[in-house]
Amino acid sequence: MLADEFWTIAEPGTAQMRVLGSRFFATAFACTTEFVLQNFIESLKKKHYDASHHCWAMVLRAEADALERSSDAGEPKGTAGLPILHEMKSRELLDCAVVVTRWFGGTKLGTGGLVRAYRGMSALALNAAQRIRRRTGITVTINSPFELQSHIYHLAGKFGAPLESEAIADGALFYVRLRHSQVDAFEAALVEQTAGRLSIAVGDTWIS
Repeated sequence: MLADEFWTIAEPGTAQMRVLGSRFFATAFACTTEFVLQNFIESLKKKHYDASHHCWAMVLRAEADALERSSDAGEPKGTAGLPILHEMKSRELLDCAVVVTRWFGGTKLGTGGLVRAYRGMSALALNAAQRIRRRTGITVTINSPFELQSHIYHLAGKFGAPLESEAIADGALFYVRLRHSQVDAFEAALVEQTAGRLSIAVGDTWIS
């Protein structure tokens, strides 16, 4: 089940520094799909065509465990993508990504030096980004005749769930915004109070 609340990035953050001649530039930003990330990386490659590496990590919300992806982009295995990912996970961030671009300066940093540089760059970019706590849930639809509508209003109030309604020929359609954790309990209460005459249809996810 998706969490009712999560931390993400509201405004991007950037950072840059030099380590033994190599130049690093990092960007932390909100990201909800791998497509968005890959488009961003392609734009970086065009803009910074002379860079040596574009290493990255992303964490997306998912029904079970978070979806995690990372890439060393040509750096020694485990020295770039995973350190970036670990920094993001330590801050419990979701639906976001960090990309670190490196221009090789002629001096090898070694495995430990690369790990410290990429994780440090991620930390600086994330520190510069504006974080925000988002609330999320599901909008459910209920088709109700007139005589049962009071039950819907009562339950929506009890669960603290906003609702909207739309008149139809034999009653109304109700759109109730529930947290993910509320959906099962709300449906069970609705079925009980209406003797099984009403049920919900699960709709789209909302985020505020």
